[in-house]
Amino acid sequence: MAAGKRTGKVSGQISQPEAVVISSATDVGTSRPYLATANTTSEANAAGTGGAVTLTFAVPSGSASASSFTITTTPSTYTVTASSSPYTFQGLASNTAYTFTIVANSAVGSSASTTSSSVTATTVPQAIQTASVTSTVANRDDITWDAPATGGKAIASYTVTSTDGPSYTGILVTSKNIDETGGSAQSYDIYALNANGTSVAKRVGPVTTFFSPPSFFGPPTFFGPPTFFGPPNFFGPPNFFGPPNFFGPPTFFGPPTFFGPPGFFGPPGFFSPPSFCSFQCPYGTYCEGNSCIG
Repeated sequence: MAAGKRTGKVSGQISQPEAVVISSATDVGTSRPYLATANTTSEANAAGTGGAVTLTFAVPSGSASASSFTITTTPSTYTVTASSSPYTFQGLASNTAYTFTIVANSAVGSSASTTSSSVTATTVPQAIQTASVTSTVANRDDITWDAPATGGKAIASYTVTSTDGPSYTGILVTSKNIDETGGSAQSYDIYALNANGTSVAKRVGPVTTFFSPPSFFGPPTFFGPPTFFGPPNFFGPPNFFGPPNFFGPPTFFGPPTFFGPPGFFGPPGFFSPPSFCSFQCPYGTYCEGNSCIG
């Protein structure tokens, strides 16, 4: 028999395990924060960070058993040692395609390597890198941002939360106009969401919302003198300023009729000698009974 490498029990000897069979390599789709560069230091440091892929594998039936498995990533050449299958390889860069090479180990030796098919590790989106907030319209804040890296799964929407309370979800574009009270100040946290979860927040602000003075700040119509500022009609002398009729002498100012000598001013009838005297009596006498008396 030709000389060569043999596995299994031969003449009472135990050889190294045969090459493993990888049945699956599946993206976990973690909700862990976005990781730009894979962890390459140690399994302990990698745990709980970045993307993850679960590998399922086994040595072939009839192979010598393995006490451990060495798994190495490509790219990054990140190597871990697993004791059994399945094994979840952690600390992978977000939205990065990996293959995994597995070697079975025993006290006798190691198997040939087996490489998995390519699988992309995914996480939540990257935190938004560029964003701004301005307020040039009265009682409104305008927020814009650039779409971040997806983390391996498409960004489904954005959420904006104001530090003064309100939250706005389901935003499908990279901008949001928010009604705010003029003169108030607030900041905003912006999140990107995909099927794996929500990104770390990007904060913008604070911004003071533009305040437009209302119309009453311009002088209203009552600032012009109203009509009563001109002297009213009573400022001209009224009719009673001219002398009334009683200023001229009334009719009683002329001598009344009794000012003329009444009828008795003339000598009454008894002053002239009575008609029965047929002669004239001397001065200082008068006639009575046809005789002069006096």
